[in-house]
Order: sequence, then C-alpha cells, then structure tokens
Amino acid sequence: MAANILVSEKRTLARRELIYYLKVIEHLSSQELGRLVDIHTRGLLLIGQNCLNVGQDYPINIEMPKVLSEQGYPPIEAKARCVWVHPSQARPFNESGLMFTETSEEARRSINLLIDLFALPDITLKA
Repeated sequence: MAANILVSEKRTLARRELIYYLKVIEHLSSQELGRLVDIHTRGLLLIGQNCLNVGQDYPINIEMPKVLSEQGYPPIEAKARCVWVHPSQARPFNESGLMFTETSEEARRSINLLIDLFALPDITLKA
C-alpha cells in the first residue's frame, strides 16, 4: 500500500542533470546500483542494469567527481527509497527514481555543490 502512495506522489523540485554519470553504490554490499543521471536535494534518477525493488530503502554512497574527491570531498552518504522503476530506452538498462529518506546537512551541501558545479544548463525549449 505504501508503495502505491509513493508512486502517485508528484515531484515538486526539478532534478538537474549532471555532466558526469557518477556511480551510486549500495553502502552495505558495495554493489553498484547504477549511475546518477540527475539529482536534487530530495531525490535522484539512476540508470543501470540492476532492477531495484520499489518501496525498498537503500543506504547509498554517491561518488564525487575526481576533481572534488582529489580535494578531499568524500562520497555523499544517504538513505533513499526506490519509488519507481521502468525499462530505459537505452536497453538493457533500467531507470529508477529514488527519494531521499535520510540526508545529513553535509550530504545536502554536497548535492548542492554537485548541482552548482556540474549541472547542465536548465534550458526550457519553446515550440
């Protein structure tokens, strides 16, 4: 029942696509869950070969771009719940939408840093 509620919720913040497809690792198993496509302070979009379980919480680490990790920025640690999964147009991959359930202030600052430094321009095309 809770999964149905999560799937029906509308996103209120636009996620920002980054110039890097950063690795997202499941913290406990060190398994790569996928690559980060876009992100905001409340959630992210992954693409990968794994099929995540809708409604499941994942403790995750998001790698930082090399330029930041070399300056001592650690991976972003958070907990996120998978709210939807569907096949990607880039077969055989899946796209997964995750909502952050726990983020520290440090993690939110790091997410905003990624967006500020590495997000593609937010361009709205008009017909």
